[in-house]
Amino acid sequence: MTAVKIIHERAFERSFEAELVESLLFDKRATLDMAAIIDGQIVGHALLTALDGQDGALALAPLAVDPDWRDFLIGTELVRRLIDDAKDQGWKSIFVLGDPVYYGRFGFSSELADCVDCVFQCRELQALELEEGALANVSGPLIYPPQFSAEP
Repeated sequence: MTAVKIIHERAFERSFEAELVESLLFDKRATLDMAAIIDGQIVGHALLTALDGQDGALALAPLAVDPDWRDFLIGTELVRRLIDDAKDQGWKSIFVLGDPVYYGRFGFSSELADCVDCVFQCRELQALELEEGALANVSGPLIYPPQFSAEP
């Protein structure tokens, strides 16, 4: 866990994301996490965490790549593999709060996230359907774990 925390601290230049990852991984909530390892060293990490309020919904956060390795598409590969793993496990959708250009490459869309009510509702809140039409008739709350609201 220490190496994962270090990656998040280096990537974000603060401790919030590292503490968030640690808290979510030790929570009883369902998660999928993945680390990128090169020559025995963790150079990236990403986490998917189950959300409440919508059936089969996950949050992608945080995604971190060591600054020395950012030009090697490690974050892209982590996101792609986590999407595939979530599909294989039967999850229905993934939500992310992030850069629309970056996450749009994977099919995330802010329009898809408009169907939910979320404390993080904004243009940067985006969704990806893991099964076609999963968000077509969805409405109501999307609730992130309380650890997310502790951000400074």
